[in-house]
Amino acid sequence: MGMAQRTIDRTARGGFCLLLSLLFAVLGGCTDLEEHRVGSLVEHAPTPGKLQVCHGSNCRIETAVRLDDSDWNRVRALFEPAPKTAVEERRRIANAIGLLEQLVAPQAGTARDVGRNLAVADQSTQLDCVDEAVNSSTYLNLIADNGLLRFHAIEMPAHRGGVILAHNTAVVRDIATGRRYAVDSWFYDNGSPAVVLPLQTWLDGWEPGDSIPVASDAPSDTQSSDSTP
Repeated sequence: MGMAQRTIDRTARGGFCLLLSLLFAVLGGCTDLEEHRVGSLVEHAPTPGKLQVCHGSNCRIETAVRLDDSDWNRVRALFEPAPKTAVEERRRIANAIGLLEQLVAPQAGTARDVGRNLAVADQSTQLDCVDEAVNSSTYLNLIADNGLLRFHAIEMPAHRGGVILAHNTAVVRDIATGRRYAVDSWFYDNGSPAVVLPLQTWLDGWEPGDSIPVASDAPSDTQSSDSTP
């Protein structure tokens, strides 16, 4: 299928922010955008037949993609049978984000996206943390709008850090407890399960390799798990 792609001229950020994006690609950080601005880039009514994927850093490029019935059935299958607990649903969310990245990659040209912001020759194929937070939030809205979530609601993306250590993530809220969880897909290569962990732990600066207290009914693999029931 052809790829409908458009480069968004976001004059409010201008060339200075693009320069920052390139600098942080080398340093391993992310662009420092206000939380509300990252949230404004999220697609709030995506459908399997039409959704936007950000890439190229700072959501500089948006590509319109579609999931055919076969693709969408693979996503739905991750939530069947329906999870019985919020912990299990968060596991499914982590895997669904990874699967959706795989499914849209051929159309968006992002199959070679590497974890973090490593410098590569073709930055249009790469996603910084703004791209990842926006895309994961869009995917979560798609999943929720199609009735696949029982225990969680989708929140606006969250932000941590300053200019050099800025980072962004998608967020879900446990409906029963009110606890919020980061859904972070930036640390790993395209198609890997997202990290799902308590938002406060993420805000405190969590990085892969840092320990997370694991509950008895939570998986031990922190790449696709969280620490609380």
